[in-house]
Amino acid sequence: MTVAPHVSARDRRVRETLERYFGIPIGADHPLLEQIGMLHLNGGDWLMQQGDEGDALYFLVRGRLQAWAAGADGRNRGTFLNEIVAGDSVGELSLLTGAPRTVGVQAIRDSLLVSIDRQTFETLVMQFPSLGLKLAGNVANLLQNRHSRAAATTRNLQAITILNLDDGARTFGLCRRLAETMSEPGQTLLLSPERLAELGAPVTDVTGKEEIPDTLADWFHEKEDEHRFVLFQCHADHPAWTRFALRQSDMVLLVADGSGNPQVRRWEAEVLSDAGAAIARRLLVLLHPGEGPYDTTPQWLEDRELDFHVHVRRDHPEDTDRVTRIVTGNALGLVLAGGAARGFAHLGVYRAMEELALPVDWIGGTSIGGIMGAALAAHWSTDEAIERARECFVAGKPFSDFTLPLISLIRGRRMARLIHEHFDFPIEGLQTPFFCLSCHLDTGEVKVHERGHLGDAVRAGASIPGILPPAVVDRRLAVDGAVSNNLPVDIMQRKPVGNIVAVDLSSHRRVEVDYPETPSPWAVLRGRYLPFSPKYRVPGFSTVMLKATELGTLSHVRDLGRQADLLLQPQVRHFGMTEVKSFDAIVEAGYEHAMSELPAWMKSRDVDR
Repeated sequence: MTVAPHVSARDRRVRETLERYFGIPIGADHPLLEQIGMLHLNGGDWLMQQGDEGDALYFLVRGRLQAWAAGADGRNRGTFLNEIVAGDSVGELSLLTGAPRTVGVQAIRDSLLVSIDRQTFETLVMQFPSLGLKLAGNVANLLQNRHSRAAATTRNLQAITILNLDDGARTFGLCRRLAETMSEPGQTLLLSPERLAELGAPVTDVTGKEEIPDTLADWFHEKEDEHRFVLFQCHADHPAWTRFALRQSDMVLLVADGSGNPQVRRWEAEVLSDAGAAIARRLLVLLHPGEGPYDTTPQWLEDRELDFHVHVRRDHPEDTDRVTRIVTGNALGLVLAGGAARGFAHLGVYRAMEELALPVDWIGGTSIGGIMGAALAAHWSTDEAIERARECFVAGKPFSDFTLPLISLIRGRRMARLIHEHFDFPIEGLQTPFFCLSCHLDTGEVKVHERGHLGDAVRAGASIPGILPPAVVDRRLAVDGAVSNNLPVDIMQRKPVGNIVAVDLSSHRRVEVDYPETPSPWAVLRGRYLPFSPKYRVPGFSTVMLKATELGTLSHVRDLGRQADLLLQPQVRHFGMTEVKSFDAIVEAGYEHAMSELPAWMKSRDVDR
């Protein structure tokens, strides 16, 4: 990390960044510009580490940063928190309070920042009191919104590298297709070694292995200022160009022919390890000639450091549109809650989204939400997914598999057989990216299933305590993920989605009974079968266990629901939690509720379809 000379009064982006933050006009001769510093970070450099002294405030002028909670050693990457984009500020709270840094911040590409140290800021506040008030106001907003929806990790992506791993990927022309769909004409610039002369770049020969001079980087920054998106086209023939592109990129797309060799190419490993800035989030795009499931996908992921992957079928423009939505920050994630038989409503919600031409780009769920989500994320049509769900839960009667209740009320073999019969393929091979949750019985730790056998994952995620026996996950017992998180909006926020629709099936109504104490089993039976005996409305054993599973997370579900962009709550409370005979009515309830809520939301958000 090197300290650059003081900023020039002619640097328009610096002035605009400061003007947006402080809310005051800053001309070219404003005295504030003479008292600030400038920092240049190379990709991979750390701006700050968790626990460092909070002695400066920073404004990101150009580039991209990532915020991390410290790992076990206290210094390296631990838990990813969010990304910081041009125009954002870093370090207000520590500057104002003097407390140590609460996060580590690392540049993922070459970045330019304005820095104001504490002594300078105190001087500036004496000259411009409004600066101090603005800082205090921003800190107050930061604290107030601490539990609000986290910003999308793909917001304001601007420079994207398309790294073609083989000839099949180059022939597909994803870069060109993205440029056609990403924005209005003229707002997306395609950069490749072959086009530099045409575009008037100061350097046109980048075919060798030598480092590319700084003059090209300066020219690129000018072009970046002029365009909403810049796409770098890269492949094996131009390693120096690829390394340059990676140093400038907010996100890297590795594009490959899914039917080809999944092994890491030697040149691929070299450019990604030597690029310096190649820590930007990586999305693997696998191209396929036909429908899934794509069973070889785990081999593509095994030896690569990737953040996400998607499947694109040839001659299916809707799949390319998904990639477009991801890199433009407009992808939509669907989160499905647990709720036993009431979870059939998720199928109706999805059908409504399909009829409204609202595409779903990521699906995540808990318990029955995981099972329904897996069916919707697979290679089947929506109608086929609904028919398969009906076959499993109505004709298959998985809740009638009773056993001696030593571990659970239901033996679970019938449920496991039905799940594995329909989900006998890897999670990684699903047409739509997917995750589900289970919960380790020993520590309560949540397990996010994103890789591995799909049947095993959804079986573990739906192991309702007391109803179904625990599953074995990583040689540990696991139960229903709803025990810890029944609406995983927070997990979905880590995905490259810009909008989240969550479907909550929890009951928030108060229910009163007309008896002073719980009646005995014999009294309940008499009321059911003897004509003149009082009848008691009491929940069955299964319903009590199912409700108990979700009770501990109700307040957490409410908090998570507020973080979704749209929370759907289908009216399914009047259906019993094991009432599988009402399958069609429950699906219809989800459909009707979604159709009543989605159109207005789509119009208000101008959701990209």
